[in-house]
Amino acid sequence: MRNPRHRFPISPPAFLLPWLVGVFMLAGLPLTATILLSCAQWDGVDFSSATWVGVRHYQELTTVEATSDPAQNQPWSWALLGGKPRDALFVRSMTNSLNFACLATPLSLTVALFLAILLNARLAGMTAFRSLAYLPHVLGGVATILIWSWVFNPTFGPVNVTIRFAYDLIDPIVRIFNDRGTVDWLLPGWLTSETWCMPAVVCMHAWTAGASVFVFLAALQGTDPDAHGAALIDGASRWRRFWLITLPQLTPAILFNLVTGLVASMQSFNYSYLLYNRAQNDGLLFVVLHIYRSAFEPPYRLGYASAMACLLFVILLAFTALTFASSKRWVHYAS
Repeated sequence: MRNPRHRFPISPPAFLLPWLVGVFMLAGLPLTATILLSCAQWDGVDFSSATWVGVRHYQELTTVEATSDPAQNQPWSWALLGGKPRDALFVRSMTNSLNFACLATPLSLTVALFLAILLNARLAGMTAFRSLAYLPHVLGGVATILIWSWVFNPTFGPVNVTIRFAYDLIDPIVRIFNDRGTVDWLLPGWLTSETWCMPAVVCMHAWTAGASVFVFLAALQGTDPDAHGAALIDGASRWRRFWLITLPQLTPAILFNLVTGLVASMQSFNYSYLLYNRAQNDGLLFVVLHIYRSAFEPPYRLGYASAMACLLFVILLAFTALTFASSKRWVHYAS
């Protein structure tokens, strides 16, 4: 009988070839094309109209013009930059994306960890509850965002209706100190307000924490039960057991969810595209929407949009590198 070892005369590294081809075709070529396009002026239609401009797009994106007009209503980010950026919308969109990522990612991680702790309990019917916890992640999409926009409607949405009901409950108490009570108390404008549109979208994003929940759940089920038993015998409270034993063992899962959540938040597009309106004064103009509009809306600056995409890639790469560099101080592995 023929030796099975000689049935496939292929070296082990050759099995990586399909994966390498896929990475090259689906990641390497698009990345190279984006970098080349960022140095060209092209409308995305006629190749004969493409012209090489070098780093002019990057200069336009990063150049700051000095301004000393005190009457001008300048955003706080302009003060950090030292003047007015040539592309103020790019700076505003990048600031919005950073604010969204810094607010939505910690909130989603907190909600996911809390749900994972609840779903880790050994109760009857827990499988059904775990399925329900993951359901919002599956249903996340255009329809869900539109439903949330109705929930946060400032006129008849359930959120403001509940807030108004709470105002009515405390109105007799407030009238003791103020004759008008809660009549003059304003309701949040949510998606029609520059101030409240970001908190509304952050709350929407926490709804889709289902994937992170099960990463935390798997990590919780992998914790060392002997350490908990020893701490319980020593009289440690539930909070101290969680803080000193459970949480350190969850730090690898926290690192994974933090990096993936930060990258996904910075690349968020659906919220901005579906909920953006003029009343927000560009409060929901995220950087990916700005890239999309620059590339596929007149005057069709595909090269300029590619330059913004490259800068976004560099920023995400820097954030990821800093997160992994800091993980040496707070991530604890079993080994």
